[in-house]
Amino acid sequence: MKEVWCRSALTSSKLPGIDYSLNPYVGCSHGCVYCYVPSMLRKSREEWMGKMAAKRNIPAVLRKELKSKRKGVVGISVSTDAYQAAEKKYELTRKCLLLLLKHDWPIDILTKSPLVLRDISIIKKFSEAKVGFTITTLNEESRCILEPYAPSIEERINAMKRISSHGIFTYAFLGPLFPEVEEKDVGQWVEILVDAGVNEVIIDNFHLRGSIWEEMARVLPEEKKRIYIERIKSKYYEKIFLRFQEEAKGKFAVLRAFM
Repeated sequence: MKEVWCRSALTSSKLPGIDYSLNPYVGCSHGCVYCYVPSMLRKSREEWMGKMAAKRNIPAVLRKELKSKRKGVVGISVSTDAYQAAEKKYELTRKCLLLLLKHDWPIDILTKSPLVLRDISIIKKFSEAKVGFTITTLNEESRCILEPYAPSIEERINAMKRISSHGIFTYAFLGPLFPEVEEKDVGQWVEILVDAGVNEVIIDNFHLRGSIWEEMARVLPEEKKRIYIERIKSKYYEKIFLRFQEEAKGKFAVLRAFM
């Protein structure tokens, strides 16, 4: 992991409900095959993983920006995972959280890592805080294929339970929801998410930008490859979302889709 110096910490965001994005790291160690960030930056997945860097001075830059910028919701992180493995060593996310807490800026954390549990005592002190976990599949075999270095699904669900048990607004981001979920399986998904105590569920489909499908096709077994491409190109996600609406009625504060 290299160390770099950044000029800015808070970047304006166009995501719904997010005013700024805060990304303490460049690149991501999870190695998700479907990640569209490298294609947006015109980099290959190998470059994205091979040139990971810690923004060593981001707490100092953030400290200055918090005094001059208009207060708004800070999304942590948008283009990488703020709780990837490097955070254990650098603790940049933790340091930034402490600064944001000092000014009590609202935060929205999205991660695949149970490392976020380390910072529960800080997150609980915010007047407004959300913590989301990306859950793309309940099939660990599929997770290993498309998210090879990310924490297991079981670890994420257990972490989600811990976060919600502390009274922190917790959400599940099913994005991209792997298109191997059958309509009959949705009830099981809802049961698991209700048991985890989530307040909100967001569903998203695959965004096949750049060479993403080519990269996925290289690692998916033939049968999965056929099912995936057929469903991604059909109205599959609309049907799944409607089924979620039926099964989850009255069980979550919010259920929405990015499609």
